[in-house]
Amino acid sequence: MAQALIRKSACIADLKKRAKRRIPKFAFDYIEGGCNSELALKNNRTALDDIFLRPEYLQKYQTPELSTTLFGKKYSAPFGIAPLGLSGLVWPDASAMHARAALKSNIPFVLSTVSTISIEDAAKNAEDNFWFQLYPPADEEILDDMLDRLRKVGCQNLMVTVDVPTPSRRISAIKSGLAVPPKITIKSVFESTIRPFWSLATVRAGLPQFATLRPYIKDATNIEDIATFIRVTLRDVVDENTLKILREKWQGNLIVKGISHVDDAITVKEIGADGIIVSNHGGRQLDASLPPAETLEEIIDAVGADLTVMADSGVETGVDIARYLALGAETVFAGRAFLYGVAAHGEQGAGHTIDLLKDELEQVMSQVHCAKPALMHQYLE
Repeated sequence: MAQALIRKSACIADLKKRAKRRIPKFAFDYIEGGCNSELALKNNRTALDDIFLRPEYLQKYQTPELSTTLFGKKYSAPFGIAPLGLSGLVWPDASAMHARAALKSNIPFVLSTVSTISIEDAAKNAEDNFWFQLYPPADEEILDDMLDRLRKVGCQNLMVTVDVPTPSRRISAIKSGLAVPPKITIKSVFESTIRPFWSLATVRAGLPQFATLRPYIKDATNIEDIATFIRVTLRDVVDENTLKILREKWQGNLIVKGISHVDDAITVKEIGADGIIVSNHGGRQLDASLPPAETLEEIIDAVGADLTVMADSGVETGVDIARYLALGAETVFAGRAFLYGVAAHGEQGAGHTIDLLKDELEQVMSQVHCAKPALMHQYLE
């Protein structure tokens, strides 16, 4: 079966093409799209393509070892599955598929607050590879309960996203009616009808729900009520004071996602966080944002001795992972690639995406004669 998958999808670009054929246009646009004019999306690609590696062919060769240690746990590869909201829209039960694949391959899996499986189900599927990405709710009782649920399932790594003070403007989503609540149009019904595999899978599974949040939406009688809850109660703007409160409440590892410049990184360090993810949300929030590939080295120089510095945004291949590692990232997170995987091949696609990225990364490291991910910075041109 592995060889059959490779023949159908030998790279992430193949997964993307197959996903486009299997899911409705509004769901594909949700994965692929960036905000506004999609300049940040394009700039992420350009910045990564401008990074070159220097092979050391005359050095003694060692077979690359991909394992890495993060926050005291050894993982089998220096990349993980980024938090993916509304993953069930792309393919039913996608987050559970990702969680199981992450456990099997021993890489980090990060559950989004607005994913379609619960904290408890994610932890059951990913076990101690389970991380949680938090959009802090404005209601302190809900926040405290969510943190208590995380402690009960043994979660050690809390990732707080700071770069969503307001919803982004994704033009393709606006045009397709993809929102909370979703707008059912003749166009969206047609798009679903011509994608029978997706439609049948969705009918069997039922419409995706915000499973982690369900216990708190007590008075919701329809989807409009759920939308109001998410807009009013769920999301609070994350600032320095918010992070200080979370640091007091959370005794595990506190990781701040969405850092894009040195000043914010230094503030995070002073608050006492354990790690940061240098990111521009994959080009989905601020169209005028700097690509992480252009800011990562400066941030590492400023705080790298005190924080675990990771990166995401724009990762489409194992080569991109190698580039971020060469810039100094300790681990790299990918998002869109994993959604393409399950959209293309369902459950098998989750594991296949991991295998593709591992194979590509290992090939790059082998080519430049790099033995370990932590040594990739030596091969930056």
